[in-house]
Amino acid sequence: MTPPATAAARPAARPLVYGHRGAKADEPENTLRSFRRAHRVGAEGVELDVRVSRDGHLVVIHDATVDRTTDGTGEVASLSLAELRELDAGQGERIPTLHEALDAFPGLVQVEIKAPEAVAALTEFDRHTPLPARVVLTSFHAEVLDRAARLMPQVERGLITAHPTEELPARAAEVKATWVCPELTSELTADLVERCHAQGLRVDAWPAADPPRLARCVALGADAVTTDHPALIDGWLRAV
Repeated sequence: MTPPATAAARPAARPLVYGHRGAKADEPENTLRSFRRAHRVGAEGVELDVRVSRDGHLVVIHDATVDRTTDGTGEVASLSLAELRELDAGQGERIPTLHEALDAFPGLVQVEIKAPEAVAALTEFDRHTPLPARVVLTSFHAEVLDRAARLMPQVERGLITAHPTEELPARAAEVKATWVCPELTSELTADLVERCHAQGLRVDAWPAADPPRLARCVALGADAVTTDHPALIDGWLRAV
């Protein structure tokens, strides 16, 4: 379960580790194999992406089309779950449903909403099978999170941004987020992280792609990092 955010929240000495699309550097992304690998190497969480199939199923895939990550072609939204299941997503893996992904990974899960229609599908999913407290719904788009807040107020939310400006805490407050997920740019400063903490927000910085960037995340006081290399983080931390 995600620890509750409070106004006095402070970063842990060791940040939580989220495997980006599982263990993306070592396994086919957004597959059950990738999520299981992330768990096996000690990641506390995974980040995954959801879209909706033609027949309304929540499926775990990043792109709007299947072309890059499978042996098929076409838009995810134009294919049925059965048709998506026929595709090889790498090493014989299939595109998983959200339900399967949650079953495969027992830790924290960031569910990035890649398609606006996924909010309604997630609401229906939650109605029949309540999303566990370990789930955080994330998006780059405030309007998506705002809708999620209205339809599923009990599910935590995280605002992702590639441009962590001074307005980040205020933007997160507008959608009642408990997490912010800023890219590790020059705009992300220790002062901005501290302001997020003062507002009760937890900070997940990305990408922790190598030891220097991980060291910067730690120095900034990030509560969590997202990485393609969850198996290497502990070794990198010892070096830091």
